[in-house]
Amino acid sequence: MGYQGPYSDDQPFPPTDPSALDAYAGAFSGIVVNESWSQLEPSAGVYDWAPLDTSLANVSAWNLQHPSTPLGVKLRVFAGQSAPDWVVALSGPKVTVTIGLHGEKTVSVGRFWTTPFRQAWSTFQHALAARYDSNPLIRAVSVSSCSSSTGEPFIVPVAGRVNSATLLGAGWSVQAQETCLQEALADYSGWHQTPVTFAFSPLPTAPGFDQSFTNSIMADCASSGASGGPQCLLGNNGLSSQAPTSKAIGSTYAEIAKLEQTPEPDRPGVYFQTVGSPLDCQAMSVATAFHASSVEVWPPIGRLKGFSAIPVATLAQWNQDLIQGHPITC
Repeated sequence: MGYQGPYSDDQPFPPTDPSALDAYAGAFSGIVVNESWSQLEPSAGVYDWAPLDTSLANVSAWNLQHPSTPLGVKLRVFAGQSAPDWVVALSGPKVTVTIGLHGEKTVSVGRFWTTPFRQAWSTFQHALAARYDSNPLIRAVSVSSCSSSTGEPFIVPVAGRVNSATLLGAGWSVQAQETCLQEALADYSGWHQTPVTFAFSPLPTAPGFDQSFTNSIMADCASSGASGGPQCLLGNNGLSSQAPTSKAIGSTYAEIAKLEQTPEPDRPGVYFQTVGSPLDCQAMSVATAFHASSVEVWPPIGRLKGFSAIPVATLAQWNQDLIQGHPITC
């Protein structure tokens, strides 16, 4: 999954270092390269691709050292909190909200729902695609249009009373979020060869949630490739053994299951990311039951063991099961 601390701390991402996987050759088929929008486009229309090029070069060098177990790259460029200063000047000052289960941290996010912000982001994504879509090392690109405190488009921090009042006071609305989400795939229409992954969950409506709207965008994702848009993989970033029956996201998993029944060749792909650091066989079993082609797992962070809690041989077997489409039994 890649370490995402720099985004939370509003700092530039360092170059991706795959050396942490030296002992895990064959256990993984890919690595996420995280970048910030402000790193790559510090001024309007002026691109600095050096941070991303360095990360890709590091992965390529790792692959040369491990030719039988190479890594592909999933690219995730964060938008909301990492909006460049010139975009903030166009769309309005950043909005400060709290995140965490108990509001233990404040972050400042760009006005991701506004037209100037969205237009600038779409232009950037097309420039990014023009440069990297033909790069065979990049196997997928994460959709982060309309995202705010995380990289997930459907996660909007409006559940708390203070955050809701702050965002609504700054001009955010459910309708503005819906419009942004309806146009998100168009932002990625420059990616003709590289699939995009879209993380879905019920849309917050301050208060409450709207799964029906989420379903409509999921249907757009599922049919995107067939209708001339980017090839879009359905996904959710809350994978656990309980996810399919969860009150919070179970309905999203039900819709993935429904859309995933589409006959070939129009059947959409599926991916997941685990809900947190713990990783277990039951969660991976859910992933293969939904025919997921990939699962992002957390790296070791501080006291959290992430994937290092699982034996290398087990990780390698899970990896092969995902590649071959075999069910995982626990």
